[in-house]
Amino acid sequence: MKNLAFIILIVSSLIFPNKIKGQDEMLNIGLAFPGRRVGGGTRGECSARKIMHLVPESNIAFQNELGHFALIIGPSNDPKDININFKEFEETQKNKIDLNDFKIKASKEKVFLISIPKQKIPFVLESSFDCNDNTDMGFDFNFIQDDSPPAQTLIAPSIYQKNKNEEDKMAWLSKFCDKNISQSSLSEKFKIGDFFDENWAKDIDVTCLNKLS
Repeated sequence: MKNLAFIILIVSSLIFPNKIKGQDEMLNIGLAFPGRRVGGGTRGECSARKIMHLVPESNIAFQNELGHFALIIGPSNDPKDININFKEFEETQKNKIDLNDFKIKASKEKVFLISIPKQKIPFVLESSFDCNDNTDMGFDFNFIQDDSPPAQTLIAPSIYQKNKNEEDKMAWLSKFCDKNISQSSLSEKFKIGDFFDENWAKDIDVTCLNKLS
């Protein structure tokens, strides 16, 4: 019986090679992405400010029908713009992502829900604060580095998702667009209680961006 199953598998791989390959790619997406879902947190006023992607601990997010992706930024007395950058997951992959980098205007502590056009292949999203704008009176002070370490997350098409029974937290978050949401609700939904401290407001604004087209 085992020999028969093995023969069937071999024949199937010869007749349907693309299908078998596609299944392998889905399985090999990885159990976790090694990038940091939390950025910032280092020395320097700008780079000490934290930014976090609201994704599972595996740091792999799957695009829903609207391509939603969420991040949260901490409080700051001197807020900076946020850089959103996209990178290839694998440089050797045949297909390329069709996304352009952009900036989000400086803001106090806030949750951003971004609609990103759905892609057919996995890609990496990076977000960081634009700390290198320290110019005054025509002098460039960039030699005093205050770089914000980026948060990095692997984003994959929903076809790669093994467990589709999980609640879509992005759909839940979209109900709060242009409203505010309590720390406790965010902590309960995304398990990020350790991200908050006494400097945060109890209620946090949610801004939804259809930035890309």
